[in-house]
Amino acid sequence: MVACLLCSSPRSIGALCTSHGVAIATPGITSEQIFSRVQTPTASLIDAWGVAHAISDGSKIGRDPRVDLAVLHASVSSEHAALKVDGARWQIVDNSSRNGTEVEGARVTTQDLASGATIRLGDVKFYFWPDTLPKMEPPRGSGRTAPTRRDELVFSAKVTTPRGHLLDLRQRVDGGVLRIGESSIELAAMEFGLLQLLVERRRSVTDPELAYVAWHEIADALSFRSVQADSENVRELVHRVRRKLASVQADDLIESKRGVGYRLAGETG
Repeated sequence: MVACLLCSSPRSIGALCTSHGVAIATPGITSEQIFSRVQTPTASLIDAWGVAHAISDGSKIGRDPRVDLAVLHASVSSEHAALKVDGARWQIVDNSSRNGTEVEGARVTTQDLASGATIRLGDVKFYFWPDTLPKMEPPRGSGRTAPTRRDELVFSAKVTTPRGHLLDLRQRVDGGVLRIGESSIELAAMEFGLLQLLVERRRSVTDPELAYVAWHEIADALSFRSVQADSENVRELVHRVRRKLASVQADDLIESKRGVGYRLAGETG
């Protein structure tokens, strides 16, 4: 019998027992929406499927697929947190994320990590392990591995614009695609991220007047090249997306209100 990494119970979910896997399970995320790009790992984060994801000193974690450990979930900020080594101690540092970082249930900005500590990034939980663990494939099967490839669908939405056009938004790891009838446009990661943020806000409120997203919220959620992104950076991104939308007669999709922010026009499905 091979014991769970965190207790003496037998392993049944990757490196974990059933109880430890269930304890950090998150609805609305699949195993393949989490993946590491770290080539020379020195430690691991273990997900609810018992899969160990490689990390190293300085690893960035976030929703942006280009970071070291990508977690493609709406509750996770683009660059949510970082893992660092201070002497012999591992630490997690929150990057002013929208939904916060927790260690053992307490919200933190910077926190030392003990072996087996539970980390929460937005709604997604992991266990920290201070050693590298063997790489394993995510579990296969119904309800666990959709999508089946990293370049497949992660986030999708159907939106009807004020002019009555039906838009189909589909995210991919490197950005996304917007389809309208027989036409489609490719969107870079930040461009799709803007639309996703506006869709999620519109879905979360009943009053359209509360669906506006302020520029600083957009700057926090997306990975701008400038560390200190300002309203002009956000305005340029919105204009770039609007130009692409205009090519498929959907430039009425994003509304703006001076001093308030931006919102998705039309209805979401």
